Amino acid sequence: MVSKPVPLKEIETYALSAVRRWLKRVLKEPKVRARLAKCEADTYQVDLSVCGNSKMSHLNGTFRKKRKPTDVLSFPTPEFFQRQGLLGDLVLCGPVAVKQAKDQRHPWKREVDVLLVHGLLHLCHFDHEDSQKEAELMAALEARVLGPGKSKGLVKRGNQTRHLKR
Repeated sequence: MVSKPVPLKEIETYALSAVRRWLKRVLKEPKVRARLAKCEADTYQVDLSVCGNSKMSHLNGTFRKKRKPTDVLSFPTPEFFQRQGLLGDLVLCGPVAVKQAKDQRHPWKREVDVLLVHGLLHLCHFDHEDSQKEAELMAALEARVLGPGKSKGLVKRGNQTRHLKR
């Protein structure tokens, strides 16, 4: 059975409603708060965009030198703005999220949740590509935030299929 495509607008609507919830959960983590210790903000803001494969391929090529779409890109703001509570921008690729959801055998909304948590952790200064130790920490944070019995976080899934960049 072939599933019908999910419109980008539907993915965007869901992601915009979910990002606040996931940001609150991410910010409750003590290790996240420690990384944001310089921030003087009482509230935090994240800008979110949802795009298609073509736009994501362009962005990924421009900023990561990889000419193919990826699932989520994170663009942290400079420290001055982060101290004011502006964490940065997330760009999520709808078609990649839907494909990955199918591959993981879970609903696309669950995949969007995984991508949002992953991207938010990047905005909070976690980077699984820095070291194995950092990857393990980020994977543990993803699992804690996403909750028990849920799908694996992106770092854990990625580490099973590819090696870390050195």
